[in-house]
Amino acid sequence: MKAIGYIRVSTEEQALEGVSLDNQKERITAYCQYKGYELVDVIADEGISGGKNKARVGFISLLDTIERGDIEIVVLYSLERLSRDMLTLLSLERLLNEHDVQLHTIEGAVDTSNPDGFMSFAMKAFLGEMERRQIKHRTAKAMQHKKRHGEVVGSIPYGNIRAGKELAVSSEELAVKGMVNVLYGKGYNLSGICRTLKAQGIKTRAGRDFDGTQVKRMIDGYQEKYQRTNTALSQNIRTFIEAIA
Repeated sequence: MKAIGYIRVSTEEQALEGVSLDNQKERITAYCQYKGYELVDVIADEGISGGKNKARVGFISLLDTIERGDIEIVVLYSLERLSRDMLTLLSLERLLNEHDVQLHTIEGAVDTSNPDGFMSFAMKAFLGEMERRQIKHRTAKAMQHKKRHGEVVGSIPYGNIRAGKELAVSSEELAVKGMVNVLYGKGYNLSGICRTLKAQGIKTRAGRDFDGTQVKRMIDGYQEKYQRTNTALSQNIRTFIEAIA
């Protein structure tokens, strides 16, 4: 049977024992030799988060290989190398199932060639999602704690500058913000305000022209002209749900 390996490390994990690209490749090669599989290729993504599917050239290449019908087995060092997002994992398993391709992992011994193996896969996907959400929750709590103690976290609001762990006023940015609010009060829309700022040579902190979103954040009491009910992501999820039902 023909197999393909997929390996990945994110930047912060490259130096950790057990997850380096070389280590993953060696383990996958040894696994295929032991099982008697023909390892036709090992696809790698280096220094990319598992949550950025479109940014992973190797991951997209893996999907293409599956759809071409070139292989019968996908081998991973561990399920986390693919993703901790449960929707991504379950979607991929459905794609593999549609093309009669098995998924094997070395760590955790996942093997979707049988129902028990799928159950193990599904449980690990659930636990990975739980861990991902716990990390997100802990990070949010830590940010809230810092904010309560006056520390600057995240992006600095326009009109302020960082002064150690606190914020200080930027008179230059406050002047721009004041100008934006005056223009808005005179009936200018976001595009008109952006054009006025550009005409006067006023740039963002990064030295670029202002866009509508940046201008909107500076306007006190800005009122949306419409209510956005469907994002592109929500529409794609709806299409996905209908397709797999």
